Amino acid sequence: MIQLLMAAALAILAAARLPVLIRNRQDTVFGAAVLAGCSALLTNTTAYSFVDLLLGGINLARLLMQMLMVLGLWALRKAVLDAVAPTRRRRALVRGIPLFLALGLQTTFFLLLGPTTTTTTWGDDHEGSVIGALFSVVGIAFISWVCGEIAVVCFKVIPGMRGVFRPGFTMVAVGCAIGSITMASMTAGVISAAYPPLAAFNWKSPDGYRALELLSIALVGIGLTLTAVTGHRRRVRIARWEREAFASVEPIREDALRKAGLQRTLESDSTAPLQDRLHRMIVEIWDADLAFGERSLLTAEQRAYLLQVEQKLELEHAG
Repeated sequence: MIQLLMAAALAILAAARLPVLIRNRQDTVFGAAVLAGCSALLTNTTAYSFVDLLLGGINLARLLMQMLMVLGLWALRKAVLDAVAPTRRRRALVRGIPLFLALGLQTTFFLLLGPTTTTTTWGDDHEGSVIGALFSVVGIAFISWVCGEIAVVCFKVIPGMRGVFRPGFTMVAVGCAIGSITMASMTAGVISAAYPPLAAFNWKSPDGYRALELLSIALVGIGLTLTAVTGHRRRVRIARWEREAFASVEPIREDALRKAGLQRTLESDSTAPLQDRLHRMIVEIWDADLAFGERSLLTAEQRAYLLQVEQKLELEHAG
């Protein structure tokens, strides 16, 4: 039941990101939710058995499940770090080394384990061997590392955030911290099957782990949805203000150019963003005002309004 709840939570996150996907034609968080959701669905024994039977009945579904989760978490990492720490840039090949290493090791250990028959009790059947334990540990440890990195980066930048972005990314950070600690504990638990001294870290409670995973997914999902919805509303508000300001500034510009006896001073581009066109018009008005002579062709109200528009353009589109 918990497995299906996890898959449902990720499906809800994917659905919440659909407006972003439609608007931008791509969305990394949507891709991460779909990949992780498919992986979570495979944790259901019925779904797992059905898919593995289609793949030949040799537990390829287990490898697929692990890889989907790794890819999903990697996509989430990219989305969050690009949002909160866009300056953390390295060459694509260097950035991808942890992902390639995780996928390569998973495949290698799966092949070394040899042919196996479909089982929904992988831990009991195979994690007692070193190779079987290492296969599981690679994926779990990778998830723990990714979640931990996201949590650390978010906690660092949260103090500088404003509005709903602060609680939104706080939820993301807390959710990832819970996920990281849970996965680290699971890693120790898996290793304990092959290395008994770590048995104290093995909760032997799959439902307990899944409940924590569900909590982690819920916090991250709600946090990312809050920030996405807030960002969309902010863009809508800015776009509406720009249209209103454009409609107000345009007649001021036409009147200023007419009084100053000037033609258009800057080349117009109807395809340019409205904020750029608005800025160009204001520049032309100031140029016309300077060319008019010592006496300003603008009223005090017009001058104050233009200064207000300029200031808001700088604030709304800073950075």
